[in-house]
Amino acid sequence: MTDDSRLDDARAAELRHRTANTFQLMSALARMRSQRAGEPEARRQLVWMADAIGSLGALERHRRDEGVDFCAYLEEMIPVWGRRGGEGRAKVALEVEPIMAPDQAASTLALIVQELVGNALAHGYGEGRSGVVRICLSSNEAGRYELAVIDDGCGFDPGSPAARERFGLWFVRSLAAQVRGDFKLETRPSVTARLAFSL
Repeated sequence: MTDDSRLDDARAAELRHRTANTFQLMSALARMRSQRAGEPEARRQLVWMADAIGSLGALERHRRDEGVDFCAYLEEMIPVWGRRGGEGRAKVALEVEPIMAPDQAASTLALIVQELVGNALAHGYGEGRSGVVRICLSSNEAGRYELAVIDDGCGFDPGSPAARERFGLWFVRSLAAQVRGDFKLETRPSVTARLAFSL
């Protein structure tokens, strides 16, 4: 590797670091603002925004010339999601194959996983219930990929008014189209969300 190449790599790494720090600062600001919001719904929305921005910030640390090391990103996020699960409640486990995702697809997938894991932790394990949320990522011979978020929580009725109004599911379905994805949800007795997609 030439001196110029090493300098270019160092500059790219510094740019990724600065970008990640900017995302983390924006996430912290949104979280701080949520603590001062008077309305519960406003607080909830600001926390959601803080989580989404923080997720994208973490993704920046794993960008490479050839794309994003998505498995390394997921590994970084496991303890973050685990803390959100709460002590003695749900754990988050990872079962993934290596994947280098193009920049835009990686951002889309990061937001999808963030939403699905967040939903599982928030809605699947109430009243002291414990369990495991599994994130699975694999490829097939046709060149397609499958991302699955599987919990062993209480499940939900997709026909209920509360389920129909959930922003999260609408958000995931909207993002799935950006990666030519086919999104399916199984809701009983627990919840399995599967996204088959192409890169």
